[in-house]
Amino acid sequence: MSRTLHLYQLQAIDSDIDQVKQQLAQIAAQLGESDELKRANAIAEAANNKLRQAQTTMRDLDLEVKSLSTKVANEEKKLYSGKMSSAKEAANLQEEVASLKRRQADREEHLLEAMVAVEEAEETVEQAQAQLTSATGRWSADQQELLQEQATLQQKLAELEHQRPVLTQPISSADLKLYGQMRPKKAGRAVVAVKAGVCQGCGIAIASNHVRLARAGTDILTCPTCGRILYVP
Repeated sequence: MSRTLHLYQLQAIDSDIDQVKQQLAQIAAQLGESDELKRANAIAEAANNKLRQAQTTMRDLDLEVKSLSTKVANEEKKLYSGKMSSAKEAANLQEEVASLKRRQADREEHLLEAMVAVEEAEETVEQAQAQLTSATGRWSADQQELLQEQATLQQKLAELEHQRPVLTQPISSADLKLYGQMRPKKAGRAVVAVKAGVCQGCGIAIASNHVRLARAGTDILTCPTCGRILYVP
């Protein structure tokens, strides 16, 4: 078996290993929260925060309305008790009651608005939660699929890496060194086939006498254009 054939077979398995590692890296990048899930979580969190704020506003207004109602009742009781020392005192108290009632009416109006805001916020939370549940379901299914694919690729990688030493055994240390030095410089493809007189690395035609010598496989010949090791089937 020719030197270049051994190197070509090694190149083939190394290319497979590179491809599997690249696929595993892509899967690793996709594991974890997806952009869709992050957005859904952010929307749901914002909706819940808005609901809590609306509920706080409503509770504060409700307490204020109740407090004003109590004050109005107490002041009216005092006003109608007939214990006023003078007409001026009665007039002042009457004005204070009127002011409290105006304040109470204003707060009651705001309370109604706050109650509407709470209802709207609750609807928004419900919608956001539904979207989050849907996004979580899709994410969970995608993650399960990715994990299964990852396990399959990891097994494939282990098998390829187990096969590789067998392919390196018949290759001389000098050829292995040359191959190892060239791979990083040639984007991982140190050895390429020649088909119909054309280098499959760069797509440039090679002189027929060069192809003939490369076909013998006894010497390492490289493509005059791209510099890759040539293998002629």
